Amino acid sequence: MSNGNKKILAAAGGIGVVLAGWLGASVYAGSVAEREIRAFAAQPSSETGVRVRNLQHKGGLFSASGSFGLEVVNQCAGDEGDPGVAFEVEYGIANLILPTAPLRVSWNARPTGELAAALAEIFGPSLKLQGDGGLSFGGDFRSAMSLPELVVDQGGQKLSIAPSSGSVTVGKTALAVSWGIDKLLSRGHGEALELGKIALDMDLKNRHLGTGSTSLSIERIATSHGSAEGFRHATLVTEEGERLNAQVTESLRMAAFGGETMRDVSLEIAIRDLDKRSVETLNHLAGETCGMQNMTDAEDQAFRKALRTLLTQGFSFGMPKLAGSVGKGSLEGKLMLEARKAPSASGPISLTNLFRASGELLVKGEALDESKRQSALAAGFIQEKDGSLKGSFEYAEGVLRTNGRIFDGSAVQVGLAEADRGLNAFLDRPRLARNLPRAEPEPAPVLVDEEPEAAVPDTPATAAAQPTVAPVAQAPAAEPAGAACASARQCLTQTLGAAAREDVNTVFALAARIEELGKPAPGNRPVSRKLNTEGLEALKAEDPARAAELLRKGLAENPRDVEIAGNLGYALVKAGKPQEATEVLTTALQLDPRRSSTWTPLAEALALSGRKDESQAALWVAYQWSANREKSLAFYTDRAEKERASRPALADMYATVLGWVSEGRKPRLALAAAG
Repeated sequence: MSNGNKKILAAAGGIGVVLAGWLGASVYAGSVAEREIRAFAAQPSSETGVRVRNLQHKGGLFSASGSFGLEVVNQCAGDEGDPGVAFEVEYGIANLILPTAPLRVSWNARPTGELAAALAEIFGPSLKLQGDGGLSFGGDFRSAMSLPELVVDQGGQKLSIAPSSGSVTVGKTALAVSWGIDKLLSRGHGEALELGKIALDMDLKNRHLGTGSTSLSIERIATSHGSAEGFRHATLVTEEGERLNAQVTESLRMAAFGGETMRDVSLEIAIRDLDKRSVETLNHLAGETCGMQNMTDAEDQAFRKALRTLLTQGFSFGMPKLAGSVGKGSLEGKLMLEARKAPSASGPISLTNLFRASGELLVKGEALDESKRQSALAAGFIQEKDGSLKGSFEYAEGVLRTNGRIFDGSAVQVGLAEADRGLNAFLDRPRLARNLPRAEPEPAPVLVDEEPEAAVPDTPATAAAQPTVAPVAQAPAAEPAGAACASARQCLTQTLGAAAREDVNTVFALAARIEELGKPAPGNRPVSRKLNTEGLEALKAEDPARAAELLRKGLAENPRDVEIAGNLGYALVKAGKPQEATEVLTTALQLDPRRSSTWTPLAEALALSGRKDESQAALWVAYQWSANREKSLAFYTDRAEKERASRPALADMYATVLGWVSEGRKPRLALAAAG
């Protein structure tokens, strides 16, 4: 073989190796895409804020397609089976690697459910969001997006939004969004509003902590009463070591309303030197506990500890800049408040000793009318100098100086001392005090803790899964009887006895006692949440036996998950196993005794087991933990009617408790002496 032929064969072999590697990498890219999509779908909604249902993925060598349901989840309200915002997403993936991108994604999203019906009524049935982008090997998703023109003409009111477009980039922690709308016009009923050149830009480096920048700008604003130009709202959150700084800026180039003209208006609000770890803890607790309202004792303690640290580490906030031209004059000012670092992080907080403040104001020309001008001068906090009004103040260590003169600062000290007492009382309060209702002159609910959203769709568990509202007691018990239970079963017995007596103080005391009982160690959350989702799908498909099997596996993976425990209990009720359901739901109460979404299926399990009095008492407790009592009463009414023919024991329970809580017709229960 000649040298020329050998070179040709070698070159061909090299090309073959490159080609094989290219094709192999493309196939690998497809597997990466599928893995990332399935991992996204398996993530719990508590972490992502969305829920993925019914993922259908069809993969090929160099392309793939699929669809899934996407629901925006409110973790603290509403039924999981009745989402307010839901979409059907379809996607296509080209994974043949090209120089432009390893994975190219096209997609569209159409609203479904109640959202679709509401939007279709306004914009027509063809509304959809669509885009094209790419997915990196690291899991970062980038896409351009667009919306068609939206036009609404109803009841004499017309709204039109020009075609809009933008982009989104989602990373492990980063999030960037850019969106632009050329024109928005609203007319009707003698009023008109026109917005031109609307731009939204968001670039978050850490979306969990909120660091990064956001801005909303509107170039033109025109109404029936005036106009404005160059409006901009911007935020900036930055990290500096172990500290966080946040700044909000509002600016306006020109505005003319009511015969007044303003120009070059700028307002800055800043918070500086916040302790980063405390903020991270508070943000985490806010997400996990529905805005700090369904905290366990441990979470409550962590919240108060983080808040104390935040306050004792020092920070400042205020308005570093206020400027603008008003009419024939202008004004400039600033106001800053500072809480210095406390000598001790564990002792009582003393704003009286740590608080400082300062401010300045300069008014030129005719920015104030004569009456306001004279009032400001008469108050003594501002002086006239060189044709302008000037004022300044400083407060530190009990001394108030205004325009260089010392004023009586006792009123400020009294206010700070009062704030100190309230703040320290809050930080040092007993946990139980938050949960006990207070007596009111007139019957009215008292807001206490909230519970997370239940997961079971269209069930008693979710019908009562509302923010917790305690009933109003006739008189608070000095020492609730029967709050010394040593096990979940014993606490349950005592709670039902307290319910029979309508003793809400003891119900709350027992809930606090249950929270002190031992809890199992957390397990494999991702696996357990995936099994929970599959179990819910089985419930929706009317297969409670399969649902119970899946949910039992999920609870075994993570015995600490109260939602899975509650869902398993309900599945067992549906499967005709009330005794087993009672055991599981008792365990769920030990994890969280304040979930009406656990008490309601427990009441059903007790009723189907022939334990009539106990079931009515349990449903009464469920009602006490419900914030949306109107919805709960409607649910009881519906169940009492629907279960009459098939399961009369349940119908009787719901009807009895309905009369009890809505009309005061208390049943005679043999449990009143329990506990």
